[in-house]
Amino acid sequence: MSFRYINLLLCLVFFTAGNSLNAQYLIGTVSDTRGHNISYTNVYVEGTTNGTTTNEDGQYRIAINVFPSTVVYKHLGYQTHREVILSLSETKRLNVTLAPEKYTITQVEIIADDNDPANQIMRNAIAKRKYHLQEFKEYSCDVYIKGVQRITEYPKKILGVKIDLSEIQDTATGIVYLSESVSRYNYKFPDKVNEEMISSKVSGSNKAFSFNQASGMDLSFYNSLIDFGDISPRGFVSPLASNAFFYYKFSQVTTYQENGITINKVKVTPKRKHDPVFRGHIYIQDSTWRIHGAGLWITKDSQIEIVDSMFINQVYIPVNKEGTIWNRGSIAFHFGFSFMKFKGGGDFVAVYSNYNTTPAFEKKLFRGGEVMKVRKDSNKRDSIYWENIRPVPLTKIEQNDYVKRDSIITIKESKTYLDSIDAKSNKFQLSNILTGYTFNDRYNKSTYSFSSLLNSIQFNTVEGFSLALTVEKTKELKNKKSYEVYLSARYGFSNRRLNGIGGLNYTYSKKKFASIGVELGSDLVQFNEQKPIASMINSLYSLFDGKNYMKLYKKDYLTISSSRELINGLTGGINITYAQREYVENTTDYSFINSGSVDYTSNVPFTGVSEPELIKNTALITDISLAFVPFQEYISRPDIKYILGSKYPEFSLNMKFANSELLGTDADFFSLSAMIKDDMDVGLLGTFSYWISGGKFIGSHTGFFADYQHFNGNQTIISSFADSRFDLLEYYKYSTNDKYFSIATSHSFGGFLLNKIPLIRKLKLNEVISARYLNAGDFDEHFEFGIGIEKLNIFRIDLVTSIKDNGDISTGIVFGIKGLFGPE
Repeated sequence: MSFRYINLLLCLVFFTAGNSLNAQYLIGTVSDTRGHNISYTNVYVEGTTNGTTTNEDGQYRIAINVFPSTVVYKHLGYQTHREVILSLSETKRLNVTLAPEKYTITQVEIIADDNDPANQIMRNAIAKRKYHLQEFKEYSCDVYIKGVQRITEYPKKILGVKIDLSEIQDTATGIVYLSESVSRYNYKFPDKVNEEMISSKVSGSNKAFSFNQASGMDLSFYNSLIDFGDISPRGFVSPLASNAFFYYKFSQVTTYQENGITINKVKVTPKRKHDPVFRGHIYIQDSTWRIHGAGLWITKDSQIEIVDSMFINQVYIPVNKEGTIWNRGSIAFHFGFSFMKFKGGGDFVAVYSNYNTTPAFEKKLFRGGEVMKVRKDSNKRDSIYWENIRPVPLTKIEQNDYVKRDSIITIKESKTYLDSIDAKSNKFQLSNILTGYTFNDRYNKSTYSFSSLLNSIQFNTVEGFSLALTVEKTKELKNKKSYEVYLSARYGFSNRRLNGIGGLNYTYSKKKFASIGVELGSDLVQFNEQKPIASMINSLYSLFDGKNYMKLYKKDYLTISSSRELINGLTGGINITYAQREYVENTTDYSFINSGSVDYTSNVPFTGVSEPELIKNTALITDISLAFVPFQEYISRPDIKYILGSKYPEFSLNMKFANSELLGTDADFFSLSAMIKDDMDVGLLGTFSYWISGGKFIGSHTGFFADYQHFNGNQTIISSFADSRFDLLEYYKYSTNDKYFSIATSHSFGGFLLNKIPLIRKLKLNEVISARYLNAGDFDEHFEFGIGIEKLNIFRIDLVTSIKDNGDISTGIVFGIKGLFGPE
């Protein structure tokens, strides 16, 4: 057995045996001199990293194994309190009152200027920032996390769709997520982490696994820039950043003594309230100039999205016997949010204990990309285990949530209950004709869906108006396997033709993203398989503007496909298609303009396409692809694998070929292509993205236009803003069976510029610039430059200018929702 698993086994023995059999418990409430309970007070045994924190009601519970022991009560803004515990024969209650800080200077804020002592304190702390960041190269510890999220208000309907959260929300408390976890957390400088979740509890589900993650709570103000993910596109400047004096004013509030250490309480104030900065207080130790603790806010003034405000309470404690190394003892996040009439908030608290600052890590521990593993048996712990292991007492509301939800688990999983829920949600309404209809069979884990009429009606010049219907069934099997079966039929009223396809996809390993599928049918498809123009957009342009941009051909085919992850970060796929392909012509000139008749362009994709490239033909095409993300990081759960991404670009290679000697087919070609793309975080300046692609058709070939390399052009004012698109390029003008190369770059400033403009900054818009280049065959080179603004990384509008090497210049405006109505 490896050291890693011996270590985990020892942890389990300690938690389940040592604590419950040998330890005695000290419980109580921590309050201030006015009788108000103090949340998130650090409580720990002096000289150890055995500790906890009080809950929202100020209650604590700590196990004590050795006597006598000194228990330390520590909260920012209050005097540290110590209690000597000589012995415990049974659980003992000890309520503690914390007095306000005892100041050695008058508690009056000094005006922040060069004479303010806080400025020199912060300069000293900033000078020691890198030292403390690298104070120890590696460590391991136990981390307990409790997370609570609530939705207190939500709309009854959104766009006419009824919203019902009764299945996931406790209507009395608003709680939608309550979970606890215990993990062993390992760290190696500068950024290697490995975490193993040993135990997991989710209120209302004894089969679920917690989504708590210690590395997600691992915030350090010793880092210059603090990244909060989706709530801010640029991150936040730490008060200890090298350029902190450009963003902050510092003023000393108090100085006080704690166990012989002088602590400076410094007020942190933004110089410009709309910068990506914190506000609140940070506590700095004299002499060592390390962080003692922090109570800092971020608010809407800092241009955060969705979240209204977030408070971070962080307390550092000594983690070695000598008291010379300090690290986080606890960290708590409290946040509130409001978005599209949804309102709520949450609290996450992490308690760190049992630090080992000289661990003997196994060499393979940080290799392979797995940053977190959730043990298969982590959700099997009973209530006695949690009663013994839980360092932060549950509040009464949390206790009631567990009792209420856990008491009805069996009922909620019963066939009778699930059938009653289905009977309610499966009721058919007339509006379902327009919006679509889904029939759930929760007990058998099956879903049946029928497409909406709104998405089923289309218009194109080959079919005229068409009506489609898609029926789909999904079924979840044992061991997280599943399958999907679908049938789709579409009838064109002008060409009087019925097309239909059917298929089956079987997923046999969600952790390996492994699936196989088969699809066959007869259909009208776009020459560019990526579908550069959506059916709805083409319908609107044809009917209201007389433009038929979508170009179709008839395809009778059978496709067999398979894909899976081969090793971490490397995914492979293969598609084999036999197809009969035939050019089709327009059958209607109907439109809503010009008295209902328009002289549409022909269905030929581009005037330069020759007749031989469109004649009826057969093909047996093999498409093999590989995608590779170096050093990809992931979370391994018993049921699925979650990809976290990588610091390195994604590479892909594609090989596509057809051989006319097989099955007497006509198509004969061989092509290779490669692609590289990446999103690069450039700190306060936002995110830079690039997408580079190139390829070549090799050797002699019998080419049909459907087999050419096509590019995702756009001749409408609607853009998907996909990496591979060209907003001012004709759809098929540059299609080629020769060599090609394209590059697209984009930079999102995340509000870096617009945030400086009064009134405009209230809109919280992100400014974006982009550039794209295409060189294909013998065609003119195509350049595009764009400048635009976006909201929530979803809604966007761009002003785009294109330049060809022959001197042609054109300009246009495009807008849309990112990822919608674009290439597949």
